[in-house]
Amino acid sequence: MTALLEVEGLRAGYGSLPALHGVSFAVEAGTTAAIFGLNGAGKTTTVNTIAGLLATWSGEVRLDGEPISGLPADEVVRHGVSLSPEGRRVFADLSVRTNLELGSWTCRSDLSRNLDRVFHYFPRLKERSGQLAGTLSGGEQQMLAIGRALMSSPRLLLIDEASLGLSPLLAQTVFEIVAEITRDGTTVLIVEQNIGVLPYADQAVLLEKGVVTYDGVASHLMESSHLRESYLG
Repeated sequence: MTALLEVEGLRAGYGSLPALHGVSFAVEAGTTAAIFGLNGAGKTTTVNTIAGLLATWSGEVRLDGEPISGLPADEVVRHGVSLSPEGRRVFADLSVRTNLELGSWTCRSDLSRNLDRVFHYFPRLKERSGQLAGTLSGGEQQMLAIGRALMSSPRLLLIDEASLGLSPLLAQTVFEIVAEITRDGTTVLIVEQNIGVLPYADQAVLLEKGVVTYDGVASHLMESSHLRESYLG
């Protein structure tokens, strides 16, 4: 298979403080990759840099062979990358439907088709389409954040901490939907601390203090002692 996303020697940080120290990995088209790591490992920094929200100090990010590092966030979206951010960041005072429509700003002509697609994955959002986003449960807001990111018809969907604050059962439901999104042709890169995502992922990338310490088959990571050592010491 061909790599849709290539991250090579990526360095980035905040102010003068580095957070990523030469991060490299690639994600094949039509797969789900999960980035793992403890707090401060550089997971969110990685996806924010890919999405154009954080400047690249050095290294390169390529989408389907085309460099996208250094592009502003709106241009990255136009190239086919969409982010469901950590903390969901839905517009609480706007309806569910309006939140979703805001995600379709790059492809207004496909609004109806993309709404149908999101409602297929998340029927609960259709039931609550006229409800204010701020009145949704945490799980529903997570569904809305992912749905909004899908409204731009991305080739690469970035999801930051999909299961944060969710019950184990609801987190599993979200992971199952992410797997369905991948089967339908959208490549997914998901940031997680919850190892429950591993059975639904093809690839796992383990970050420790801004350095990749594992990059390989997700099921192999589950079977190895590497993950236990990294998380439990």
